Amino acid sequence: MDGDHGRIDIRSAVVCAIAPVDVGLLSAGSGVKVRREWRAKTEPESEARVHIRHFISSLPPENPAHLGRAVRGHWSVENRNHHKRDDSVWQEDRHRHRRPRVAQNLALTRNALLAVIPFDEKRNLPTLIAHYQQNPKLAIELIFHARPQI
Repeated sequence: MDGDHGRIDIRSAVVCAIAPVDVGLLSAGSGVKVRREWRAKTEPESEARVHIRHFISSLPPENPAHLGRAVRGHWSVENRNHHKRDDSVWQEDRHRHRRPRVAQNLALTRNALLAVIPFDEKRNLPTLIAHYQQNPKLAIELIFHARPQI
């Protein structure tokens, strides 16, 4: 049970062993079904909302707690990255490239930029992109002298 972000969350997971041939992925070892039920703290008697997600992992199924932490860790990384990629000038979720290499090259370029652009609470990605567009010398200096933030 989790009570952050103004809501009450209850999560449960079911883990099962799977063979790579079952799902067509070479290193698949386990399947995880996560059920998340939540309601607002301000409305504890309201009907709970439910999401069910399925995951495939290369981790063995013998340690369900470890798999649960891996799933939670995945979402924290996904949420941190999503806002930088989609709520910015890139609007990554809106782009549908017909040529896979174009999409891969854009993703690679964006990953590299996210690793070197110095984020902080005061300057968000659109502000920083505008700053470097107006100051190309600083952008080149950033690329050559930045220490990636991984």
